[in-house]
Amino acid sequence: MISELKFFSELNFFLKNNEPFVVFKKPSHNKITCHQGTVVSGVISAMNGKKGFLFMPFNINSKGYLLTPKKTFETEFYLDFKINNQHEVSTKDFIHQKSSYINYVKRTIKDIDNSNLEKIVCSSNFSVIIDSSSIMAYFKNLLQYNNDAFCYLFFHPEIGIWMGASPEKLISLNKGLVTTYALAATKKEINQNWTDKEFREQKIVEEQITNDLSKYCNSIEKGALQTIKAGSIYHLKSVLKAKTKTHPFDLINILHPTPAVAGTPKKEAINYINEKENYDRSFYTGYMGIIDNHSCDIYVNIRCAKITDNNLSVYVGGGITRDSKPLDEWNEILNKSQTMLRVFRQV
Repeated sequence: MISELKFFSELNFFLKNNEPFVVFKKPSHNKITCHQGTVVSGVISAMNGKKGFLFMPFNINSKGYLLTPKKTFETEFYLDFKINNQHEVSTKDFIHQKSSYINYVKRTIKDIDNSNLEKIVCSSNFSVIIDSSSIMAYFKNLLQYNNDAFCYLFFHPEIGIWMGASPEKLISLNKGLVTTYALAATKKEINQNWTDKEFREQKIVEEQITNDLSKYCNSIEKGALQTIKAGSIYHLKSVLKAKTKTHPFDLINILHPTPAVAGTPKKEAINYINEKENYDRSFYTGYMGIIDNHSCDIYVNIRCAKITDNNLSVYVGGGITRDSKPLDEWNEILNKSQTMLRVFRQV
């Protein structure tokens, strides 16, 4: 364990020298860990049997990274409870994207009505100019504002900086015990009532994950449905647990992408997104975390952003069903964007 000052000085050194690294903090923990070392790239099948930190894209046929640490160091980060993390950041600069996103949602609802599609996750991204000399200050904001999330910063010179605060576990595997989340639906205020559409959206995710797990697992247990807070918004979540003798890479392959980030039926939803979405998701709605031959702790890469020079791209999305209301869906992605926009306010 080293001092916070020395820890962040090391990170700045890696950035300055274009050395790949990852730094992360698990939900509700004080310990921050940095790995710096050897990176291999390729599709997920090329990573099989290796261990380290995985950073993989949404598209299973696109290249991702696995960083095997040569150097690991840690520090502790404590919240400053005097800081207000509930301030809203203006989204007026994104108004020019409103009509195109609403039209995308309208077309998606129509296509769901006229096909066997049940849910499609539509997404977009918002661009902001930032001060790229303040990366570590931004990352400290991320930690301060998102203590209950998996917070990370991943750097590789080929892809720049990715940063995020994910509330969604894809899978953890420890001594044969599998844990995953069925996370869906969004509301801004705790006193808002969940609608039938939102309960159904979460149920779709839970049913598909249960079906996928059943191929490799037994004794699947579903926890009670709960409302959880992620940043400044709320979601529906149930925790699923199961037993398995399967390798973690096989479990990842069967689960990703879940209906929470793609839709259902899975294959048709992926094809729909690849055909209709007008941009490359890249690592948004991919996944990241620690893995070896027998265990893993992997999170879905949502509530994330990419930094290239002074340009910030904030990625957002929402689940669309036949009961969706296009204007509500636009407001939902604006609300979700606050998680990362707050981080990059003036420091």
